Amino acid sequence: MNSCQKVVEGVFRVRGSRSNIYLVDDSGPVLIDTGMPGDEIVILQALNDLGYQSRDLRTIFITHAHLDHVGALAAVKAATGALVVASTDEKEHIEGNKMLCSIPREGLGGNIFRCILFIMEKFIQKYAPVHLDNPYCDESGVRKIGSIEIISTPGHSLGSLSFYFPKKKVAFTGDALTGMPAPGLPMRAGCSNYGQALRSVRRLAELDVDACLFGHGEPLVKNVAPILRSLADQALR
Repeated sequence: MNSCQKVVEGVFRVRGSRSNIYLVDDSGPVLIDTGMPGDEIVILQALNDLGYQSRDLRTIFITHAHLDHVGALAAVKAATGALVVASTDEKEHIEGNKMLCSIPREGLGGNIFRCILFIMEKFIQKYAPVHLDNPYCDESGVRKIGSIEIISTPGHSLGSLSFYFPKKKVAFTGDALTGMPAPGLPMRAGCSNYGQALRSVRRLAELDVDACLFGHGEPLVKNVAPILRSLADQALR
């Protein structure tokens, strides 16, 4: 099985071209993020390697609408028919009414980053819009789909979401935290609202987790609670 790596029983990391993608067995496969355009190839291969047909995929959970997390969304949805869950705050971006690169980023560094992303999205790796089947709003009262709990962790982007799989005590943080080069706070220039992002870090640190899986970097599976508490303390400074 070369297309994916087992993190814990029932949870697998698929190595996308620029970010991590996760497959979770929740009485059938569900997907966390889809990576860059073209990463549908490794996703569909991973499903096959795990003994699933493409149409077995029921739900695609999106942490946030940056290209390296939603780039293959249209292709995966077309191949599987899975329903898409993402924040209502990023609905217009996912559905193509606004470019993904128009999501705000802080400071001069963030603006330079947005210009680079505009060129990439406009001329190099174009995003294919997708209908958002289940727009999630923090005030909607909906907190769970299947066994996956939805946690609003805005700041890295307008509507960043994290997901919690309580059966295995696993948190999927997207880019609300980073694992590169080691577990750490999100990069300020990559955030829409850094203060909000730091509050979201503190929210994640309250979870009862044995594994923390990032959008970038290696999974955190040892000393998880103390490391998350330390990051939350840094976020308070």
